[in-house]
Amino acid sequence: MITFVCGQLCSGKSLYSNTLSDMDKSIYIEVGNLVRRWKNTQDRKELQDSKQLAEKIIAYIKADAKAFDKVVVSGVRQKEILQSFPEATVLWIDCPKETRRQRYLARQREGDNQTFEEAEQGDINLGILETKQYILNRQ
Repeated sequence: MITFVCGQLCSGKSLYSNTLSDMDKSIYIEVGNLVRRWKNTQDRKELQDSKQLAEKIIAYIKADAKAFDKVVVSGVRQKEILQSFPEATVLWIDCPKETRRQRYLARQREGDNQTFEEAEQGDINLGILETKQYILNRQ
């Protein structure tokens, strides 16, 4: 069983995903951590230039899904990744923009050297809004 937890920047995806994986005894995959490792950087701007990694992300998730009964995946920003798992449970976390902005400014994560607006636009360019529409319109 695979569960995807998606949402915009600082919406609470990781917190929700960690809690779900603990409760459900699932393997937890944070897509951002995979991209950081593969690109060998913490820089958000470089991390958001990762559309070409979609197939590698899909392969990684499929391998974990074969090896483990339950997998929770957080941080997918491209609908193509979700489309590769039509039987998965997919959740969208929504949070007010001002709350997300405050969280972004407060977290002071290494590599967050962009303004909130620049970081959010990078996720939009990567496809997060198409991902949202895919999730909300999925039948």
